[in-house]
Amino acid sequence: MTHRITSNHRAFLLAALSMTLWGASSSLLPATGSPVAKARRFEIQSPDFGQSPFTGATREHWMKCGRFMLEGAFAHVKGIDDPMLFPIVPGVSYPQKGYDKCSPAQRSAAIFEGVARTFNLASPLIAGNPDLTLNGIRLADYYKTQVLKLTDPACDYFIGRGDTNRGPQQQTCELGNLALWMLLQPQVLWDRLNREEQDQLADVMGSWAHGWTKTHNWRWFNVMMLTFLKHYGYAIDEDLLRNHLDHLLMLESGEGWFRDKGHDYYTAHVFQLYGAVWNKVYGWEHEPARAAVIDQQFQNFMSNYPAIFSREGKVNMWGRSIVYRMGGSAGLAAAFLRGRNPEIDPGFARRLASGSLLQFVTHPDFFQNGVPALGFYGHFEPAIQSYSCAASPFWMFMNYTLLTLPKDDPFWTAKENEGFWAALGNDCRTTFLPGAGLLMVNDGMTGTSELINGKAHETNPSYFPAYCRLAYNTDFPWEANSRSGPTAAAISLRPHESEGDVEFPETIDLAGFRGGVLYRQAAFKVDSRGGVPCLVDMADIAVPGGKICIRRFRKISAATLYEGHFGLPHLGGAARILERTVDGRAVKIAQIPGRQVAITLYRGWDALATADRSGLNAEAEKSTLLYVSRTDSTRYGGPELLISSLLQKTDDSPWTDDALQPIRSVEPLRPSIPEVLGGVRVNMKSGRSYAVDFRGIDGSSSQ
Repeated sequence: MTHRITSNHRAFLLAALSMTLWGASSSLLPATGSPVAKARRFEIQSPDFGQSPFTGATREHWMKCGRFMLEGAFAHVKGIDDPMLFPIVPGVSYPQKGYDKCSPAQRSAAIFEGVARTFNLASPLIAGNPDLTLNGIRLADYYKTQVLKLTDPACDYFIGRGDTNRGPQQQTCELGNLALWMLLQPQVLWDRLNREEQDQLADVMGSWAHGWTKTHNWRWFNVMMLTFLKHYGYAIDEDLLRNHLDHLLMLESGEGWFRDKGHDYYTAHVFQLYGAVWNKVYGWEHEPARAAVIDQQFQNFMSNYPAIFSREGKVNMWGRSIVYRMGGSAGLAAAFLRGRNPEIDPGFARRLASGSLLQFVTHPDFFQNGVPALGFYGHFEPAIQSYSCAASPFWMFMNYTLLTLPKDDPFWTAKENEGFWAALGNDCRTTFLPGAGLLMVNDGMTGTSELINGKAHETNPSYFPAYCRLAYNTDFPWEANSRSGPTAAAISLRPHESEGDVEFPETIDLAGFRGGVLYRQAAFKVDSRGGVPCLVDMADIAVPGGKICIRRFRKISAATLYEGHFGLPHLGGAARILERTVDGRAVKIAQIPGRQVAITLYRGWDALATADRSGLNAEAEKSTLLYVSRTDSTRYGGPELLISSLLQKTDDSPWTDDALQPIRSVEPLRPSIPEVLGGVRVNMKSGRSYAVDFRGIDGSSSQ
């Protein structure tokens, strides 16, 4: 049998062949909890390419991976009574004053995150081995002790009571997560408590279950706590449970996706996962009508969700809380936990889930202080929100709910396969989600998955890059904002009258997907005199290896418009820059080993340039950006069409002329009308043709 080994997996597979087990390539933290002397790295040995021809990973490998993660966590714990606190990470995460100087509420929340989120790994491991011991600590005893301390008013890190708080606190999230696991595997924790201890936990949980919560995905935590309490005979407000649930279901925006802060992976690792578990343990029996709604929403979701992963199963860097990384694959767990047809081939599901796991746990920058870093691959400050602490990334292991499935479940026994990717060849496949405002592009040529974003109204600087890029690609993580000039995967505007920082669109609105063309409209509200803002109407055509970008620039004063490609990290050296001319048009290429980006000008743009940057890229300190610009110094200036090709590769092969310039010609769609009004037809060298017509976009954009 021939096995397809991807470039990203080749390195760790070669290293793994010298190992005897899944394990570390260097020492763990010493028992004293002092800082890690050497970097930790997770590697795979004895891959099973018979059952898993693409990743080599089996259920046993997942178990060993979980143990490896917990070894890093428990290296910070001295004994059974020692709270789980990891070293503080300087930056925006909490607490910043030190555990001895922060508020008691912040300290208890940080401890609770450490306990509850590492339990995502510990619960299935303890279920398989009740005597599992790490760093001299029997894990079953540790989690029992710590949960009782956290819910004991006499403990100095007692989490408090929800019915005495005037607003939502982190405890709601962690208790909801704990309730989910105790419903799935009661033998690990709940069944080990005596009646008095159970009542203590239930009393505190009940106060939070009936207390304040946030009116987004957090309602699921209240639902899960209330469900848990009712399941074990404790009195609850059942109307409140249904109220929370109904509000959650109303957030569905279409195709099984939910509007949370924005559309993001919370749909997968909270809405769909919690919904699947709730249906299984409670909904079908007690609330069948609501359970049916949840189930239909899940079926709609699974009809499109696999397209969000790359061919290798990579997770895209997109949305807030991206420190949870492969938490997005918990949507795949939901498919098999719901107790019904999973709506996805089990071999394809495991290929994606294992691929997303390996994407991160094998990465050399993944660990910081022996535990997962706050960031994407390694630490990356622009990707962190203030509600995260050093333990927060362990939420990513919500996909370990898969280990609650029996060993003979099809998810674990089916042979890995590539699903729809196998028949894609070098073509690209698009999946349009009008409700979420996303066009998913699966590119058979590069193996990447790209999200082209059509609904972006975020103004919070902490969230902006996560939601407001023009596109997100699994192999080219987003870069932070640059207010001094062009930004990766973004358009920006420099009004000449201000001479200040560039402006980003205040909104990006979806205007439809017709004839293979995605229409969006970006609004720059930079005119203090009122009236219609500066608008950029955008049409994107997905092609193998990239996209054709048509922009109608509707300027209101002298300005320069920029559009950036994906940033290219300097890994092992600076990017190599090449310049070519194809069909009389300028081309720039930037290359690093295993990745390339290119821009080809076609019409309208003045300049094609590069910029070297520092501190903006998620993978490296330095990076290179290719970008285009158009400057018009007139007061008004007529609207004009700007056309370019933004292309990428995930290998080192040379570009052909036809790949760099895929457009054969552009002609008026209605010859008697100016193109800016009547549209154009884009004829491709592949033989395909696309009509680009912006008429009516001001009325069709979803503002």
